[in-house]
Amino acid sequence: MNKPSILSVIGQRLDLRQVGKEFIGRCPFHADKTPSFSVSEEKGLFHCFGCGESGDVIRFIELVEGVCFKEALSILGMADEPKLRPAVTVKQREAAMLAAAWMAKQRQKINVLLGEILEQIDLADEIGDSELAESFLREQSFLRDLYEDLDISSNAASLLAIRPMIEALTEGIEL
Repeated sequence: MNKPSILSVIGQRLDLRQVGKEFIGRCPFHADKTPSFSVSEEKGLFHCFGCGESGDVIRFIELVEGVCFKEALSILGMADEPKLRPAVTVKQREAAMLAAAWMAKQRQKINVLLGEILEQIDLADEIGDSELAESFLREQSFLRDLYEDLDISSNAASLLAIRPMIEALTEGIEL
C-alpha cells in the first residue's frame, strides 16, 4: 500500500505555510518560537532545523502519537491484512504426495545411471577413446542436472510434463 501524502497528514496536525516548494511551521517535538519545521511533499520527508528530528510520514506519526511502527502503519491505514493461503484439498495433497514419490523414485534411478556412466567413462579412458569419454561426460552432465532438478519440489509440474521422456530414460533400471 502507498504512503499517504506527508503534507496532508502533517497539515492536519500543524499549521503550515508554503515557502517555495517546501512548507514550514512550528515543530511539535520541541518548544519552537519561530518556524523551524520543514515539510517536503516532493521528497516525502520532514525535518526540524531546531531539534534535528526528521523522517517520513510514518516516522512523524510514531513521534507525534508516541506509537510503534506497526501502530503508526495502522493509524495511517497502511497495516497489512494477514494473507490467508487457500486451503489445500485432499486431492491436491494426494497429487503432491504422488508427484513427490515419483520424483524420488526417478532420482534414485538417475543415480544408478550416473554410477553406470562413471564406469563407462573409466572404460573409455582405459582404451584411450577420448571422443567416447567426452560423449559420456556430456551424458553425465545432463543426468546430474536432471538428478538435481528432481530434488526441487517446485520443479514438479515441469518435470511431470516431460514424464514420458524421463521414464523412457530410466526404463529397465532396477532399484
